[in-house]
Parts: sequence; structure tokens; C-alpha cells
Amino acid sequence: MRDVYDRNREEQVFDAGDRVYLSTQNLDPKHSGLPNSTKFGPKWIGPYTILRKIHNHAYELNIQAGNKLHPVFNTGSLKPYKEPSRLSRPHNVILADSTVGQLVRRLLGKRRQKQRTQFLVEWVGEEKPTWEPVENLK
Repeated sequence: MRDVYDRNREEQVFDAGDRVYLSTQNLDPKHSGLPNSTKFGPKWIGPYTILRKIHNHAYELNIQAGNKLHPVFNTGSLKPYKEPSRLSRPHNVILADSTVGQLVRRLLGKRRQKQRTQFLVEWVGEEKPTWEPVENLK
């Protein structure tokens, strides 16, 4: 049974000094400093720094003194922290007709919302594709 469960699952491995988010799914709101309602609270809090590895599936986090939480958590409650990229817009380039624009790598999809057509555009120099109205692509 274990091999069937683990077939498509990667084991999360962190090192000391890595930053992670902590799931609020099993945290008591009274002790974590979250709003009283778990429905309207965040799903992940942090980022926290990993202080040390306890064993393969547990890590000690740098929890603030105000939180009444035990600092050791299972890897199932942790998610790697990714630095937000500040370069969210593609680079401007000078096009052949001497106007300024952005380079499109490829179009990934098309949708229609409220009588407006949008394309899923993968930009050159951009990580994530964005939905753009057809007027922006002319």
C-alpha cells in the first residue's frame, strides 16, 4: 500500500537556513496569533527559517516567542518559500517599426470573458504566462 501512495510523491528535504511556509490546517488559532476564525485566516503563515533537522520528516523552525507553538513540525505541514520576483513585466524592446513593445515567446491559450477575448501569453524573459486582452497584443 505504501508503494502505491509514494509512487507520485516527492519527499521534501530541507536544509538548515532554508525558509518555509507553515500550514495553519492543524494549528489552534488561540495559540498561533491568527484570527479566531480559521475559515477567514491564512492557509499558510511565515516564512520561517529552519533551525535544524530533527529527523527525515521533522524540522525545527524559528518560531517567534509570542506564539505558543511547539517549534518542531512534520514535512507535510511545510512548503518551500520562493522569493517573489519583482520583475513581473517583460522587458521593453524596440521593434522593427521603431516602436517600443514586448516580445512574445508563444501563445498558450485563448478564452472569452464578458465579450472580450484574452490570450494566455508567454513573454520572453518572464517566468509565468499572463492573460492579456487582444487589444494589448496589437
